[in-house]
Amino acid sequence: MRRFRSMIALPAALDMNAIERPFLIAMLVLMYVSYAGLGRDIFFNKLNDPTVYDPIGAHLQKIRFAACIVAATTVIMTSSFSWAMSKVPVAFAPFAVLAVASTAWAAEPTKIFTDAVVMAAMWIALPILMHRIGLQETVRVSLHIIAWVLIFSFLLAILLPSIGRHSGAEAIQAVHAGRWRGIFAHKNGLGPWAAFGSVLLFTHWRLARASRGFCLLAGGCAVACLIFAQSATSLVMAAFLFAMSIFFYALKRLPAPLVLLATALSLGAFVTFYLAAGDLIFGLLGRDASLTGRDQIWPVAREFFQQAPWLGHGYQSLGGPEFLQYVEMLFSQAIPGPESGLLVLLLDLGIIGFFAFFIPYFYALRNGFEWLGRVNDADRSSIEFMIMVLLATLLQAVTETTPMISGGFDGVISFGSLFALMTLPKSPLGVERSEAGLAKSWIARRDELHKAQAPRTPPAI
Repeated sequence: MRRFRSMIALPAALDMNAIERPFLIAMLVLMYVSYAGLGRDIFFNKLNDPTVYDPIGAHLQKIRFAACIVAATTVIMTSSFSWAMSKVPVAFAPFAVLAVASTAWAAEPTKIFTDAVVMAAMWIALPILMHRIGLQETVRVSLHIIAWVLIFSFLLAILLPSIGRHSGAEAIQAVHAGRWRGIFAHKNGLGPWAAFGSVLLFTHWRLARASRGFCLLAGGCAVACLIFAQSATSLVMAAFLFAMSIFFYALKRLPAPLVLLATALSLGAFVTFYLAAGDLIFGLLGRDASLTGRDQIWPVAREFFQQAPWLGHGYQSLGGPEFLQYVEMLFSQAIPGPESGLLVLLLDLGIIGFFAFFIPYFYALRNGFEWLGRVNDADRSSIEFMIMVLLATLLQAVTETTPMISGGFDGVISFGSLFALMTLPKSPLGVERSEAGLAKSWIARRDELHKAQAPRTPPAI
């Protein structure tokens, strides 16, 4: 039975002509590049000169919005409006609506409205574009983008260290002198891409449909960037991704209960080791238990969260201007947010926004896991790729601000995986669950009807 299910394929991309396919792939690349801001820091790095005029940044939101409009319009014209709208993840609508509505109570309504609309444009355009070109093609393009980002970053760090590495002369980055940042302004921008590349370019290189030599080259660049960026969070991400690859490899070949038991025991052993030798782990990563001062920022963030616990301070405000000013005064330097993607969600859209984001997030993960074992090998690898991205992003969000932000330098990777898994067809297990729930409700209604129609026994005299 398991072998039969593994031969089922997810719906493939619709037929496209010779012009549409490369055009839509180009639009997908443009969306990745614009939302992640890839390469802009090579030319206009405000860490080097805070007064520099950044013409790309000044028009970046317009570029992002235009890319979404062109991509969505193209898909609608070449397929149909009803088909395209059926691929928009409806479960994410409450979060998108709340983000736009937060303009009403935000301190900077114009900025909040722009950020929210650009995020909503991605919510509509990206999933219908991915479904139009197909799941496997989406992963292939993602792997190539990751590969070229890391190759260019490696070359900049080696050949042009004045651009590709922290000089120590930046406004607030003297402590990072010598660390690689590649095509990004900060080593924490390069780190997550390096973590993804150092594992996924080796485990999923077949999906890239490129030569093994190219993937080895890009993977080598990824490992070098990971090591020399010296981002502790990214190193932990890479280790987690590697552990996930072992988990999925075992899941293909061993009974699921045995794999889950081994995973639970491994997690228990790691937690025990961490509690017993946490300082040793931080020492190996070149950090301390304060997580580079985050234990001082997080209590402040919690205080500001309590000021607006239900609806927050406005989408992508990073806690609001008062919080950012207070943190800058407290630490004598500008800090972009509370250094935690989870706290960013709570500060920006409160408890309601937090659940509006994570309910579809975990629905997407469940949907992905339920399809494993029921699809062919290529589709399974594509789904594994996206599950690994989402789980690693969740881990990264504990100590980094950007992964839950669509306009962060790595947020577009996680949002793409989120929307793709959310809009997969309902799995056979999900269909069975829905049918069982429907049958249960009908039985309950039948019993109530029979009870209402049953003759009543007159009371005894």
